[in-house]
Amino acid sequence: MNVAEGFLARVSRWFAWGGGALILASAFLVTLDVIFRSLFQSTRFESFELSGYAFAISTAFGFAFAFFSKAHIRIEVVYNFLPRPVRALLDTLSVAILAGIAGTLLYWCARVVMQNAASGAKTNSTLGLAIAVPQSIWLLGLAWFAVSAVVVALIALWQLLRGDVEAITRDLGVSTLDEEINASGARVAAPTNAAAER
Repeated sequence: MNVAEGFLARVSRWFAWGGGALILASAFLVTLDVIFRSLFQSTRFESFELSGYAFAISTAFGFAFAFFSKAHIRIEVVYNFLPRPVRALLDTLSVAILAGIAGTLLYWCARVVMQNAASGAKTNSTLGLAIAVPQSIWLLGLAWFAVSAVVVALIALWQLLRGDVEAITRDLGVSTLDEEINASGARVAAPTNAAAER
């Protein structure tokens, strides 16, 4: 993974942690609302609405982390039987298509957010929040995902033109079952070895 991809992956991990913190905060608010409803027959924290925003925002900011973690679904029935150059071509094609989808999603979602901002649309709740506010944060997550996908797609295309099949396979390739087993074994063995050294 080159410097640009490494930077994008690190920031994406931070964003994913931030999304996790939002989910945790939502759980805390829901708990408070349950307690207040039980004791005082009222809700004070609008946890239902806020947790919906938190879920949408954390999901959007998690897309890029899932991308760098190779967690997005890939169909690999035939893939692992193909020669490495063909796999590298398919890997580049897949990330290019993903970048196109991310860019299209960003475009249409940006139009929705701008329309809501222009019309001053507000939520139909006691909060009366301008809907463009949480949507704008959500849009930033989608924008980061689109930028990450486009940058990686351009890097992969450059590597393909140079014939650097190994780099494409390493960064974008689908892991075989044996590779996943070996990686899992290495993760399990690392803490054991560290304990043994102590």
